[in-house]
Amino acid sequence: MAAVDAAIEETDTILDTFSALLRIAQIEAGTRKAGLKPLDLSALFERVIEAYAAAAEEEGKTLKANVETGLSAVGDRELLVEMAANLLDNAIRHTPAGADIELSLVRKGKKLIASIADNGPGIPAEDRERVFRRFYRLERSASIPGTGLGLALVAAVAELHGIELGAEDNAPGLRIRMIFDAFEPDELRTSTGYVMAINPGARPL
Repeated sequence: MAAVDAAIEETDTILDTFSALLRIAQIEAGTRKAGLKPLDLSALFERVIEAYAAAAEEEGKTLKANVETGLSAVGDRELLVEMAANLLDNAIRHTPAGADIELSLVRKGKKLIASIADNGPGIPAEDRERVFRRFYRLERSASIPGTGLGLALVAAVAELHGIELGAEDNAPGLRIRMIFDAFEPDELRTSTGYVMAINPGARPL
């Protein structure tokens, strides 16, 4: 019976790996660029936080939000939700009980600065770029279930959206920083495949 359970678990892992690889390939191919449009990034992040609050509490961790309201960016809603969800899931799984996790979003000039930070064990400086590679896992994470593709998917989504992505020391812990271009409703944009008429009263979708 144990052998059967192990075989089922291994099969599920293989299927999850192939699914993640296919997802990454589709994103890297740029087929989703046509779906980029203005969206309320503040509301998107707040919904993701709400979705993960219970999971964090069950693990004995505190999930906090520091999100400025009314901040908009251009993107694919489904992919940005997947990116934020992957990062929160990663933070929950790789920090000890009692850890604090914070998702923040603030505006600085024409940029939106988002981050997911924790006070867990962090990542050594030499590994902070490598963790975004496919199948790269820290040695201490070998016992934690996963495909090693979650952060690679995050990197693919960031690349598609032109998001500046990086991992930093949170002293203690880890901070994943994402820098978006802010969307201005009165701008005419065509570079991502959509056109909006200049209208000072327009609201992003």
